Amino acid sequence: MRSTAACLPCYLHQALAALEAAGIPREAQYAHLASLAAFAADLPAESSPAVNSSLVLQRLSELTGVADPFAAARAASNAHALRMLEPLRSRVRRAPDPLFAALRLAVAGNIVDMGILPNFDLAKAVDDALTGGFTRDDYPAFTARRWHNVLVIGDNSGEIAFDLLLAEELRRGGAEVVYAVKGAAILNDATLEDAAQVGMPAVARVITTGAGLLGAPLSACGEDFLAELDRAAAVVAKGQANYETLEGEARAGPKTFFALQAKCLVVAGHLRVDLGASVFVQNCQRGGPAGAGDS
Repeated sequence: MRSTAACLPCYLHQALAALEAAGIPREAQYAHLASLAAFAADLPAESSPAVNSSLVLQRLSELTGVADPFAAARAASNAHALRMLEPLRSRVRRAPDPLFAALRLAVAGNIVDMGILPNFDLAKAVDDALTGGFTRDDYPAFTARRWHNVLVIGDNSGEIAFDLLLAEELRRGGAEVVYAVKGAAILNDATLEDAAQVGMPAVARVITTGAGLLGAPLSACGEDFLAELDRAAAVVAKGQANYETLEGEARAGPKTFFALQAKCLVVAGHLRVDLGASVFVQNCQRGGPAGAGDS
């Protein structure tokens, strides 16, 4: 997915969120953002929004000397989500289709995004998830596959706790689950530390993408991750950044399904859904948005 002019303000919006989280004084923030604006102006439109935003955030870390401004926020969002988990696990198990319910909750957790939606309402997102479906829904194509092993590519902290329920249901269906987190901290994306905090290693083999970038840009990912991507019978890629970096990629192939909430107009337009819509869409070949061949 290419960047657009509308992505430029978003890069700076995420940088501002990082500055606030790092406790950088307000009087210093303007100078940092002005420098980043000039830096962002030279980034190629051919790159995905996730990659360009990652480069801006890495540049910000160099300017401020703060490598992980969201460390405390990640731990707090994990703890908050974990407190909700046990009653949600019971509701998932009682659902007519527990796997679908777990998948809906995993996407509801995608609202935990301090870079785009810092004032999220997680409880409302959960209630909506348990009473509704997806605006675009390729779940039948997903369940038609014989997924003896599934790679789940995670997104944010906090929502990783809900991904735990998804991993549990995939295992209950007989699948081996591999769960991928970031190789280094960026924004509030989930890391190995977050996976350990929510207990993910108990239900899935946890790996990293091998990169500290938003999403999973294949040219930057490590060989271990790429091997698991190739080996997987099915892939569930969570969140906007994974969609931005993997949609249309032949290596991801039609076995990859994107599970996300469209939290910006650029991604919503690419998916042809309204802003805020939750989707579960199958990857397609290069030349159009995921599911472009769908009616």
